[in-house]
Amino acid sequence: MIFNTLAFFAAFGFYGAIAIDCLNEGAKRCVESNGKSARFITCSNGKEVESMCKPGETCYGNGETGPMCINAPAFRKRQKLMKRDSAFGGYEPLINNFNDGLYGDGNSFGGFISNMRSMMFVDKNSLTDVSNSVSSGINDNKAKIASNAKDIGKLSQTANGRQEMISGAKRFSRSLNQNRADYSYLVTDVAVNSKTNKQSRDGLSRLMTNSFTTSAGGATGNSAISGQETQQALSNLNVALNTFYPATLGKAFTGTFTPSNIAGNVASLSSGNANGTAQIFDSLVSNTKGGTQYLAPFTAAAVDLTDSTANFATPVRLNNVFRKYQPKGISDSNTVNFINGAANAAANSRGKFRSSLDNSLISYTKTVDNNQCGCGNSDSYSSMMMIASILAMSQMGGASGSYKKEYSSELDSHINNITNLKSDIFG
Repeated sequence: MIFNTLAFFAAFGFYGAIAIDCLNEGAKRCVESNGKSARFITCSNGKEVESMCKPGETCYGNGETGPMCINAPAFRKRQKLMKRDSAFGGYEPLINNFNDGLYGDGNSFGGFISNMRSMMFVDKNSLTDVSNSVSSGINDNKAKIASNAKDIGKLSQTANGRQEMISGAKRFSRSLNQNRADYSYLVTDVAVNSKTNKQSRDGLSRLMTNSFTTSAGGATGNSAISGQETQQALSNLNVALNTFYPATLGKAFTGTFTPSNIAGNVASLSSGNANGTAQIFDSLVSNTKGGTQYLAPFTAAAVDLTDSTANFATPVRLNNVFRKYQPKGISDSNTVNFINGAANAAANSRGKFRSSLDNSLISYTKTVDNNQCGCGNSDSYSSMMMIASILAMSQMGGASGSYKKEYSSELDSHINNITNLKSDIFG
């Protein structure tokens, strides 16, 4: 990990120093393999400093994100006690913490992050179990969840609805900001786990698909969309990005991620087929090559963009954006309308953000070690930008469209370039 802005600061215990030089300021790593030792090393002021976890804890990490000190036996015991025959397989506290985070409770959201990361470090199959259990619970409680879902498309059509969207984004943004580093690590940990574990990827895909179809179906009555209509919308976006941002965003729809390849997967997802989600997810993560660790600063950029946009937005400004970029032909699908709106925004910008994005790419390629990861190119950069964009949009709209609460570095210049786009978007 060669970035320093996302150093993982947690109460690890006592510190001692050894005189070995280091360059990756703030980075941490376990001295031995997972669970074998309580020792870990931090790069502090150009020197490697060896420290110890608290008594009873040992160091866990994956080499991609900040390590954690975990009392594995005690953690496994708590997890075993949680497991029970319930709607969500005993993961209700985890879901509640996440749901509370959507509504601005940063401490609960931090607990969700810590538990999820700990589970993945202690048991590589835990993500599969969580995903499958929660997915089954959503599927079994479709009617109740759907009845509380909100249609973001309809919310955007009224001043009160737009204000609700802004308020929801601000609430979730508070939780994200409070846990910015750890959340960035969690997203990366999930990508690492899913990339190497097909069962985890499939389980997570089922969870995302069931969540989408249940909430969208409840809000609109039907979540299915046309594959042909989706491909046309994606092609429109691809043409616009290639025309005005050829070196950066124009590389997004390449390889296995072309409009013709993913349109059917998007349509399959909307109809409840998790295979479509898995294919999209696999394509995006695979395109990062060996650079999964760099997802952390991209995730942090998405958090910053969510925060700055939510705080800058007003119902009037939001309405102006919707009117300015609204597609000429309105589809029954909010997804298709959004893609066409994004294509219009890219075309209307006429390369306005090209300099910022090109500088971001230059910063990225200078920072990463392409010989080590094979990811120091525009294709990998574009995939990470796509992931960051999806995260930002989900973070801004997720709290508004979710069911009600009672249901419960060296890359700093790159991050700033993305964050600063908000003023131009709303200009």
